[in-house]
Amino acid sequence: MFAGQEEYFQELLVLVRKEISLYTKYAVLLTEKGTVRHIYQTKLFKDELANILQDPFAHMERTVYDRERKELFAQWRMFHEKAYRTIKEGNVMLPFAYLLRRLGLDEFEQYLACLAIAPELNREFERMYAYLQDDLAWRYPSLDLCVKMYVMDENIQNMLIHRVFARKEVLCCVFGARAMTQESERSWQFKLRNDLIDFVFFYEADLLDRKADYHVVLPAASVEEGNNINRQVSEQIVKRMQDRADVKEDGQEMRLFLLRGPYGSGKKLQIIRAANSLGHAVLFVDLRALGCQKEEQMAEAVCDAVVRAVLDQAFLVFEHWETVWTKEQKSRQTALGFLRKASLFFGHVFLTAEEAQGEDIFGGKYPQGYESEEFHLRFPSIQERSMLWKSFLAAGEVCLKEEEVCDKLAAQFDFSPGVIKEAAEIACRDAQVQGQKEVPASFLYRACQQKISHRLGERASRVNAAYTWDDLVLEDGPKELLRQACGQVSFRGKVYEEWGFEQKVAYGRGVSLLFAGPPGTGKTMAAQVIARELNLELYKVDLSGVLSKYIGETQKNLREIFDEVKKSRSILFFDEADVLFGKRVDVSDARDISANAQTAYLLQKMEEYDGITILATNLMQNFDDAYKRRMKFIIRFSFPQEEQRRQLWQKVFPRQMPLDGDIDMDYLAGNFELSGASIKNIAVNAAFIAASRREITGMKHIMEALQQEYEKSGKILGKAELKEYYIYKI
Repeated sequence: MFAGQEEYFQELLVLVRKEISLYTKYAVLLTEKGTVRHIYQTKLFKDELANILQDPFAHMERTVYDRERKELFAQWRMFHEKAYRTIKEGNVMLPFAYLLRRLGLDEFEQYLACLAIAPELNREFERMYAYLQDDLAWRYPSLDLCVKMYVMDENIQNMLIHRVFARKEVLCCVFGARAMTQESERSWQFKLRNDLIDFVFFYEADLLDRKADYHVVLPAASVEEGNNINRQVSEQIVKRMQDRADVKEDGQEMRLFLLRGPYGSGKKLQIIRAANSLGHAVLFVDLRALGCQKEEQMAEAVCDAVVRAVLDQAFLVFEHWETVWTKEQKSRQTALGFLRKASLFFGHVFLTAEEAQGEDIFGGKYPQGYESEEFHLRFPSIQERSMLWKSFLAAGEVCLKEEEVCDKLAAQFDFSPGVIKEAAEIACRDAQVQGQKEVPASFLYRACQQKISHRLGERASRVNAAYTWDDLVLEDGPKELLRQACGQVSFRGKVYEEWGFEQKVAYGRGVSLLFAGPPGTGKTMAAQVIARELNLELYKVDLSGVLSKYIGETQKNLREIFDEVKKSRSILFFDEADVLFGKRVDVSDARDISANAQTAYLLQKMEEYDGITILATNLMQNFDDAYKRRMKFIIRFSFPQEEQRRQLWQKVFPRQMPLDGDIDMDYLAGNFELSGASIKNIAVNAAFIAASRREITGMKHIMEALQQEYEKSGKILGKAELKEYYIYKI
């Protein structure tokens, strides 16, 4: 047995030298001085032609050659058997010998590989091959040279060449494809692929597992089980694979295991778990990352990955299969080429596809010629999401300030297990950076917002939810309805899953609110309060970008908005909604049909959306009664009475703002019937007036701003309205 790889390669090079010596002795035309006669270095064309037409083997003794050839073949067999025993019995890893056997190369193919690796071990062989092939640029053995060195019989040579081209796809994975600049098929030069050279020389280095085009996950002692809600998928995979060997057999159809689910649903986890059960590693090829490369580069990268998976006895996984399969026909042909390459070595291959809930990105079109089996990874329920939050946060070695926050997060954010894990890690890391042993709820909600990706900003504007319940001045009835609406989001898990109402309410679990009231009475503020209470983003839909005069265009815009909002669980706020929800009209032409259709379509999308949709209107009388009945909450915002106006005046000024002691809140609340928006405008304007005059805000600044606010509506305040503050008349 070999002591190690160094001794193994020394003996290999000795055998290659013997091969070159045998070939030179019996097959190469020599000059009178004993040097190689190069057929293209004669002075006359007739001499070149004579050299080419001359039988190069005419001078050799066939009987002597056959004896020496058989002896050298026997030495090669003993060499390979010795290497096999070294690996099998001596537990000494010889990467090149392992590679030859693992890739299933026959005797002649192993001979090609041994000749090809010689220049990688000693550059003298580059010059030898160049002289033997009469071309200094040819530093690796060609197919023509290899068959002539292997055997002198032309019939056997032709048979070997035929066998090489029959196995061309496999050999391309070992040596790379024939260069387009090479003249004929027999001029195919055999050079081991760079990945295989790395494997041979850097077998024990971690760099092999850090390739840009793929990564390897080695078998682990255990895989996290408590957070695996789709573990039955890995169990089914193991059962299917135990029915059939994982090594590709001749004539056996390759089986495709297609795992489908949203990002973070655990597709890779199930494959790793199944591989661990069977003692295999897993090699992942990210097709989305390869998508930026040219088609030829992608094919080469996939070829390297396939061979590496064979060598590591790993499951081969093509990630993000949807990126190559759902595009144009050319992309599908490229994808089929990947599968064809994998089918040369594997009896089964895994494909993962990222798709949202209820989405079918394949449309029933699957790769032809392969047995396919699908596994749909389900989305976690609210209770499962709550469990996942608690588990991942506990793993972060920090405590929660509010225990019930996990239930709220689970109800408000439809996250997959992977996304929950990432958000929990972000929140824990932020808490540790700031030296906190407990994770505040605000950190968790901020991490959730970071994990949300959508394009709502193209159709709606984000509203900063700056207000709290204390800022909202409303009667007790409307305020209680707002709290109930929040409760329908926070306690979805308890009511629908724990108490079983999901079996009674299969559709329309979203929360739809209609805010009705005069301008400035707090409708937008109430929407902001809800958003802040639930720690959700609030988006105000720009109706000018939604409504269209073209039939069907409005519905298309609405569909895009709701498709994006489903990704983020944000709150949608439609201001001036009576434009969309006006009373239905009698149908007289196509425009009337379209107007009614777009309203019905919006209601349909609101019912499909499990989040919160808020409609606001100043003209409740314009709303169709049928549409009102579809709303879960109708909240009426009335004009503030004196007591409410007093509260508004008291709360409108920030605590840090310096105020003069002469501000008469009772006078302002009792004498001027203003909405909350008008009071806010007056306060802000008064602050700017005082700041510009370098004064402290007092009654004179407020009265000046108040008169300006009334002038907007064309009303001039006189002595009767201003009373004792008529002195501030402007």
